[in-house]
Amino acid sequence: MTPLIPARLRARLSRATPPREELVAAHVAGRSFADVGCMWSVHGAIAFAAEDAGASEVSGMDLMGETPEFQAEHARRRSRMRFVQGDLHDEVALAGLGPHDVVWCSGVLYHAPHPLLTLERLRSVTRETLILATETIPERIGARNVCVFAPEPGIHPTHTEPFDPARSYVNWYWAITPSALRAMLDATGFAVVQEHRTPFHTTVVAQRG
Repeated sequence: MTPLIPARLRARLSRATPPREELVAAHVAGRSFADVGCMWSVHGAIAFAAEDAGASEVSGMDLMGETPEFQAEHARRRSRMRFVQGDLHDEVALAGLGPHDVVWCSGVLYHAPHPLLTLERLRSVTRETLILATETIPERIGARNVCVFAPEPGIHPTHTEPFDPARSYVNWYWAITPSALRAMLDATGFAVVQEHRTPFHTTVVAQRG
C-alpha cells in the first residue's frame, strides 16, 4: 500500500493552478456557462464567479440539493443563476440543464463508475468549451493511458478511504493518469487546447469536436 501523506502536504500537492476563477473568467464573457458538480464544498462559487465575469446565462447542476451557504449567497447577490438538482447520467436531469457554451466540471470524473459515459454526457451539454478539473496520479514508467480501478488509499494524497461499493459516488472509482485523461477526452470528441498540472491534479481546457 502507498503510504499516506500528511494533510497539509496533501492539500499543497493537489492544489490546482491557475486559480479556477481566473480560468473560468478567461472563457465565459458573453457566453452561457454551466457548472456540473457545483454544490459539494463550493456552494456555487464557480458559477457565481462566472456570473461576475460576464457570462450571459449561468446554470449549475449537482446530485445534492442547495446548501444553506449557496442559498444565502444567491440571495445576497440577487443572482440569476439557475440550479438543477440531478444526476449528470440521468437523461431527464440532463435535459433540464440543457446545452451551454462553456461547461466547468471539477472533482467528478474519478468518482464516476463509467468515466467515458460521464464525458459523453458532458459533451452533450457542451456547445464549445469544456473546462475539466480532476485529481490525477503521476504517469507510470513504461506505460501510458493508465487508470487504476478501485485504487487503494494513499495512491493519491487526498485519497484516504477504502473502496466500498455501497457508498456509490463517494468512492474513488478511478485513479487516472494525465495521459489517460487526454485519451478519454479524445475518444469522446474533445480536443485539449490547454493543460495545467500539479503533481496530483490536472485541469484541461478542451474544445468540442
